[in-house]
Amino acid sequence: MSNLFSSLFHRNRNTCKIDFWLIYVLSTIFHFHGLFVVYNSSTYMEKFATPEVIGAMYTISSCLAVLAFLFISRVLKKIGNVRLTLWLALFELVSLVVLGLVGHPATAIVAFVAFMILNPLIYLTIDIFSETLIGSNEGSTGSKRGLTLTIMSLASAAGPLAMGFVVGNNDGNLSVTYIISAGILSIFILIVLFRFYCFTDPSYKEIQVLSAISEFWQESDIRSVFLAHLNLQVFFAWTIIYIPLYMATKIGFSWEQIGTILAVGLMAYVIFEWPIGYIADKYIGEKEMMALGFIILAITSGCITIMTNSSILYWMILMFVSRIGASLVEATTESYFFKHIDGSEANIMSFFRLARPLGMIIGSLLGSVSLLYFEFEFIFVILGLLMLPGIYFTSQLTDTK
Repeated sequence: MSNLFSSLFHRNRNTCKIDFWLIYVLSTIFHFHGLFVVYNSSTYMEKFATPEVIGAMYTISSCLAVLAFLFISRVLKKIGNVRLTLWLALFELVSLVVLGLVGHPATAIVAFVAFMILNPLIYLTIDIFSETLIGSNEGSTGSKRGLTLTIMSLASAAGPLAMGFVVGNNDGNLSVTYIISAGILSIFILIVLFRFYCFTDPSYKEIQVLSAISEFWQESDIRSVFLAHLNLQVFFAWTIIYIPLYMATKIGFSWEQIGTILAVGLMAYVIFEWPIGYIADKYIGEKEMMALGFIILAITSGCITIMTNSSILYWMILMFVSRIGASLVEATTESYFFKHIDGSEANIMSFFRLARPLGMIIGSLLGSVSLLYFEFEFIFVILGLLMLPGIYFTSQLTDTK
């Protein structure tokens, strides 16, 4: 495999040009393959482990992902972003195939933990491609980030819908989704292999982890937008683990119905994220829209508690409105952060992407603890309360307009 990489990377670089639209393609394909399996993973893993063990798996894998993020700049400096992306994607492909084909509990658990570690790391390598190709034109960051998120959201909406169609009313079909996801990921690998071989790595800043954390934390705007983004990732953790599980086990929806509900909700990202990024660039900046997003998230999360006997239509409406709030927060935190860095600052980007596994750790732990003391439907009131600190973090930002 190393010889194959070397032969491909030593092709004539003068004949290769990487257009930014390839970032949209990469992001879409990668996001789609993940969303094809992520919402049903907690249910699928019940074949191999108890709910308590599943919660521990999310926590352990997220902790290991955090450690990987802290040291990834050293690996980037040594082998470059293209090779790192390919190796991470190949290992993830293997883990997906194992999850789909192997029925041994220990093997499936190891493969699932590997998938949960590798997936967020590849998001970071896509960020490096994106920021390096944008270069110094930070005035278009919000628009390009918003458009990237919008296109990814089309894949997000299609993922649960396709998953629901494949699974239907038969939970035995859940394993098939991992094989399909692996096939989609193979397309991602081929694009990186044949279109990004001439990518020129920026000069990565390799510094000591503790000093990097200190520098990151002392930048007040970076710290505040990170905490706001982390707050959003806690929301995403609950929507991945607990909302589909709640709809399947307590409400009684089939996976086809759940997939449809989630797809309708995710269409809010498709409609709103690019306009939000454009508005942040041209008109009012990020701060006001970010705060509004957290208000919507707090209200809609708490409303889940009263949806016990509601129809699919009401669930669709609630999920759509909640994702309007999430799209406001996601587009503005991404835009704000990436306006303050460039492609060489892989160490700073890695800390920002720590929000994903850290959010999973915090979200899964708080959700598990909440279930010990409250009925399932009441934990969503707690989720609503957890969104309120995001308003404070937003208020600490220096607006870009």
